[in-house]
This record gives sequence, structure tokens and C-alpha cells, in this order.
Amino acid sequence: MTFFKIIDKYLICIVLVAVALIQIYHSQFDRLTPWKGGGFGMFSTNKRANVTAVGYTSDGDSLIINVIGSKFDVPISRNFLSSTKNFPKKEKLERLGALIVNSYLQPQKLEIPSNIDRASADLIKGNEKFYSTAFIPKYYQSDDIAKSEKAIKIDRVKITLYETDFFEDGLSYKKRYVDEIQIVKKVNKLK
Repeated sequence: MTFFKIIDKYLICIVLVAVALIQIYHSQFDRLTPWKGGGFGMFSTNKRANVTAVGYTSDGDSLIINVIGSKFDVPISRNFLSSTKNFPKKEKLERLGALIVNSYLQPQKLEIPSNIDRASADLIKGNEKFYSTAFIPKYYQSDDIAKSEKAIKIDRVKITLYETDFFEDGLSYKKRYVDEIQIVKKVNKLK
């Protein structure tokens, strides 16, 4: 009888603690961002992981890859990309690299924002060819369609992980380098 009295008396507290623990777990290890949490704002953070990718062709040329997810889950699903950005484990970054290196990359004009800092603007001005086009991973049903849209394949990709820290002073931010991995396309050799 005392067990039921305790449950009756503390049921609301038990439910709130259980919900908070579930949301903390999902915000750290799944695709629930710390900002989403059903009112548990004490677990929120304004830090954000940024994933950048640079691809390398067989000629040695490097190109910017705009890593975006697809609602159709090919080649990269939005849920997987969101989960990778929220909790960027090495295994997820390696899988992301493998998805990029094994897909076609469709060229797209790179839009440079007008409010970038002077150092970035000078870097872009000095490397206009590199910063003129970004490539988006895309799935094609046939090689002919990919070639007609000037999509290319790469041999390897370098994925760099940054964390963005936001500061109150002047509403400034700073990117902090976290990790970097390289994924090389595996070539199947038939005997």
C-alpha cells in the first residue's frame, strides 16, 4: 500500500524527471538539438557543429562541397545529416564522407554573402576560381544524365568539423577547429 501512496504522491515529479532524462539523452546522442526540449531550456546551448567538405578530383583539383541532405534520403538523408551535425562521432563523419565520395557532385554557382569579414573577402578575391562554384552531392539514375548536367566524381574528400562559439560582446562568433578526416574512394579490383 505504501508503494502506491509514493507513486500517487510523486507521479508528476517522476514523469518530469523521466522526460528530462530522455530529452537530454536524445539531444546528446540523437538528432534532437539542445534548443528543442519541450521547455527544458536549461539544457540548451548556443554552440553549433559545422561540417565543411572539400573534394579532390583525380587531377588533384580541389573543390568546395556544399553538404546538404535530401528529403528522399539519396545520397544523404536530412535526418542523418542533422544527427551527424548534432552529435558528430567519427563513425558518422566517415559514413558521411563515404556517401559524398561515392555520389556524383552537381556544380552550382557559389553565393558569397555580402557581410563577410575583410580577411575572408581577400581570400575569396585571391582564389576566385576555387570560390566560384560549389558542388552538391546528388543521386543520378544513369551516368548519361549525370554527364549531361556536368556532374563529376571525386577520388577523395576531406571533412572538417568546426564548432561555432557565440559571445555576448558585440554579438561576435568564432569558429573553433575540432577534427578532420579524409575518405578515399575504394576501388574494386577484379581479377
